[in-house]
Amino acid sequence: MTVLFSTELIPHGLPFHPQQLKPVSNSSSHHTSLVSCLSHEGTKDSIRKSRNNQKVRVSAETRPTHLSSFDFKESHLMKLLNRSCKSGKYHEAFYFLECMVGKGYKPDVVLCTKMIKGFFNGRNVEKAIRVMEILEKYGEPDVFAYNALISGFCKMNRLDFANKVLDRMRSRGFSPDVVTYNIMIGSLCSRGKLDSAYKVLNQLLKDNCKPSVITYTILIEATILQGGINEAMKLLDEMLANGLRPDMFTYNAIIRGMCKDGMVGRAFEFVRGLNARGCQPDVISYNILLRALLNQGKWVEGEKLVTEMVSRGCEPNVVTYSILISCLCREGKVEEAVNVLKMMKERGLTPDAYSYDPLISAFCKERRLDLAIEFLDYMISDGCLPDIVNYNTILSTLCKNGKADQALEIFEKLSEVGCPPNRWDRR
Repeated sequence: MTVLFSTELIPHGLPFHPQQLKPVSNSSSHHTSLVSCLSHEGTKDSIRKSRNNQKVRVSAETRPTHLSSFDFKESHLMKLLNRSCKSGKYHEAFYFLECMVGKGYKPDVVLCTKMIKGFFNGRNVEKAIRVMEILEKYGEPDVFAYNALISGFCKMNRLDFANKVLDRMRSRGFSPDVVTYNIMIGSLCSRGKLDSAYKVLNQLLKDNCKPSVITYTILIEATILQGGINEAMKLLDEMLANGLRPDMFTYNAIIRGMCKDGMVGRAFEFVRGLNARGCQPDVISYNILLRALLNQGKWVEGEKLVTEMVSRGCEPNVVTYSILISCLCREGKVEEAVNVLKMMKERGLTPDAYSYDPLISAFCKERRLDLAIEFLDYMISDGCLPDIVNYNTILSTLCKNGKADQALEIFEKLSEVGCPPNRWDRR
């Protein structure tokens, strides 16, 4: 049999090698008034090839035993394959895929793409590659399928493999689309490789592919982190000059960058000018500004901002309340922070770890360990799973206060609530 993916596609650095198609093993008043104003708010062509009817052997290891005696038709196998994919049973789906091609049926590119994504999510790279091998030999892959493979390698920080797939894609007559390039650009930017990301952008332009709003937003966010807000604004101007209309994801990245650089006043001016740009600030915009104001202790301005937010019909969300809780706790206003938590629940919002962390930390700092533990138990009973930060905070404080037995008792609850201890705990 023939190896479908050449060794040039998958280098020997991978912990496995390309295989033949075969069976696989398997309150100050300002604080209060800001809180009170919250209390009044209502709540994408593919290259066509002839079908290859070569047969493949089916893996016994992934075969559902209760189906082994049946000889399914194509429609039945398609239904089973689809059902397995929907339920996330990708090893079972792989068995049905092998059955289909073994009987001479052509694999469905959409389902194969789902399988590739699923196997990458489960970090089963070998199976993801095998699916593409089958699709290339017996079916008709498209850009979406190749994009899924490229994306999987990018998420694993294996850009060398992603580039090999990109070359493979071109060699088979497929032109990368803007999604392909966005995947590559996003991966590079997330790893601080902005210069390399711009090289990919240049390649995108050379290939007569037009960058999208997403392309520019990714670059703007990365540029803010590495080059500052002024460079990011140049990208925004370039984006507008190219006839692209930024969305609130783009504008919020700009607002966040301004606040990060301490330009809160400039951020407010930018938000005030959004109407002229055809956009309205959303809850994320307001949360960015609120956090910036409260970090500077500007509670009066924060109150006015929340009032404006509510009056515009923009309802505060979990993040809004969590910002308030965090800032109140930092200023020692723990009781007011507890009231905000209560108000949050009254509004039908479910607190998360970011809501509870500041409170638990504050109680620990005040050596009110009984309340810290009470809130830890409360968040569990309320359906909010604590993260390792909550536990580490309490365990550390208990041990420092000579309560090792109580710390051990809480430590033993970690696995019970789906929060396994980390290395720091074991030391």
